[in-house]
Amino acid sequence: MIYPAPAALPTGAEQERYLNSVLGWFEDAARTTPDTALTGFLGHPVDLRTLRITGLHHVAVYVGDYDREEDFDQWLALVEKSPDTEDVRTGPSHIAPREYGTPGHWINCRAHGQELELFTCRARGGWADRPAGQKNALMSHFGLAVDAPDHVRPLLDYLATFDGVELLAFAPEDELGHTYGHLLRRDTDRVLELVHPGGSSPGR
Repeated sequence: MIYPAPAALPTGAEQERYLNSVLGWFEDAARTTPDTALTGFLGHPVDLRTLRITGLHHVAVYVGDYDREEDFDQWLALVEKSPDTEDVRTGPSHIAPREYGTPGHWINCRAHGQELELFTCRARGGWADRPAGQKNALMSHFGLAVDAPDHVRPLLDYLATFDGVELLAFAPEDELGHTYGHLLRRDTDRVLELVHPGGSSPGR
């Protein structure tokens, strides 16, 4: 389940309508069960009880590329003032420059009582030439909660033994106390995150 974001993040007056569209889609996506999210990523069902996955932690949405930092700043201001979002945080993407050669930003917030992450990358270099659908797949994902921080890496390593799945990133503990990692399926460009949230909202 991936939001069909356009190639470019809308600017100006179009952004408010676009945010409402994203939030409406997110309200449905946040009802996705962990079983459905994991099966959709792997392509076959697995037993969540043996994996110690406790629930859906967040839904991440790629919202399109931005051309100028001012475009992102305008988008951030809109998300911050929206009556439908709260606890808004932001920071630079760590994966985008390392894996795709372009800077990016994440926005973490709560909407409809659930955790939402919004990602956008700057349209430059090889990243700008990728099809919009591929960029949406590579940056959008479900985040599944794991019951203990020291179980995140072993579970990532286990799932990375499945055909076509590889470890994309792992952070043993970020500045907010989270332990998390991302898996990538090369044949579909789909991403899955596993996270032990610690005591606060994550930033990627």
